[in-house]
Amino acid sequence: MLGKSEKLPNAGVSEPIEGKLSNGFHRFWKRLSSGRNELPPLPAWGHAQEPLLQRARVFFRAEETNASQALAASKIEEIRRFDVAAMQTAVAICNCGTSGSVLLASYLDGHDDVIMLPGQLSTPIYLFFDHYRSLSLHDKLIAYPFVAIDLDDHSKHFFQGEHRIAAADYHAAVNALFDVYGDRPPEFLESRRAFFLFLHIVYCVARGQRPTSPHPLIVYAQHGSNAQLARYLVADFPQARFIHTVRDPITNCGRLFEHYLISHGFLGPAHVISHLTYADMPHAKMESRTRAIRFEDLHLHLEETMGAVAAWLGLPYRSSLLESTFNGVQWVWRPRTGTTTWSGARPAQAIRDSRNVSFTDRCLLFAVLYEDFVAWNYPCPRIFKHAFVRVLTSMVVLLIPMKIEIITVRTLLKSLPSRGFRYTIKGLVRICLGRLAIVSLLAVELYRRLAFGKQVLELRTGERE
Repeated sequence: MLGKSEKLPNAGVSEPIEGKLSNGFHRFWKRLSSGRNELPPLPAWGHAQEPLLQRARVFFRAEETNASQALAASKIEEIRRFDVAAMQTAVAICNCGTSGSVLLASYLDGHDDVIMLPGQLSTPIYLFFDHYRSLSLHDKLIAYPFVAIDLDDHSKHFFQGEHRIAAADYHAAVNALFDVYGDRPPEFLESRRAFFLFLHIVYCVARGQRPTSPHPLIVYAQHGSNAQLARYLVADFPQARFIHTVRDPITNCGRLFEHYLISHGFLGPAHVISHLTYADMPHAKMESRTRAIRFEDLHLHLEETMGAVAAWLGLPYRSSLLESTFNGVQWVWRPRTGTTTWSGARPAQAIRDSRNVSFTDRCLLFAVLYEDFVAWNYPCPRIFKHAFVRVLTSMVVLLIPMKIEIITVRTLLKSLPSRGFRYTIKGLVRICLGRLAIVSLLAVELYRRLAFGKQVLELRTGERE
């Protein structure tokens, strides 16, 4: 979803080809190895401020009717029900690959003491705030639904589709918010916390939800594992917590590749390995406020798992925790490949899937990610507990291209007749860079684990604190 913006070289200045390759690989390696600890680069929705705001104003002007003022007045009492000063708790849902973070959020949607935005609509909140910081709070709130993420119009998910809310209700809730809080100090209204908080409150009021508590829990779909975003959340909500969803690394490798092949093309395999080696641990200094749950348990042991999640978050147990919804409407998973759809728990999803992972790949993943298999209770040959076996396996297997790399090469070869010679050469160069990156990432990761150890995410959602 996030793209890297690059500066154009000075006109008339020709950079040596060696310099281009060196700089390109340096940027590529930095993005693979350290992106987790830095604020993500500006996403593809970095529109100019005025056109975005103008679009929002035109849209909401068309939604205005003679009843708009009365509609806003009806929202005022709903806004006043929230104790903003006491809303100090939020929980971020993060993923490790394709591990069910959206599914987990959907089970929390129907709880009467939770407010949230559906799906991934809250994911870019902090990036949006940083990029459009100069906008007033009012303008941020009306502009946020209109960003286009990678050419996907955000407003379609806000005001159209299965889990939509009425645009008139959203605009009325924004106006009602300023009737109640418009006289607050500017330093508060223009703060990052105020935007995050009021966006969730406005959305909650617009959808017609009435939480039982005046300070409900906010569920924030962070999804991607990023330390800077985590620090933002804790700074804004001192009692913030993090739940990471994890999945069998064998299945995760193959499923994640299916997503990354579309978004990253020839470099997809390298991004898969990069993600698997950094998203399996808590954010730095957030260990005490972090818990993990298994994707498989959301399908095989749903009631027990959601009961443990509710207990850890201090939420009373509700039967709604077993229903997969957004905005009260059933959430249906539609895979990118195939025609089968489903909603909620589906035991077949919990079976280990090796369709994109060969025997040698499995051995390599067992050797490098052994701590993940053990900590998360996934089947793994016990012989890999010995450091000698792990090192020897990696030395033998590491130089063999992974199945996901072979699939990527085949995809390139199929496109040769239509894409041209230059495209082919660039693709081959990227594949070679990706192979070098995969070998480097796995070798460094194994060395780091054997030499210094690694604290991976722990499955500890059952206890109260």
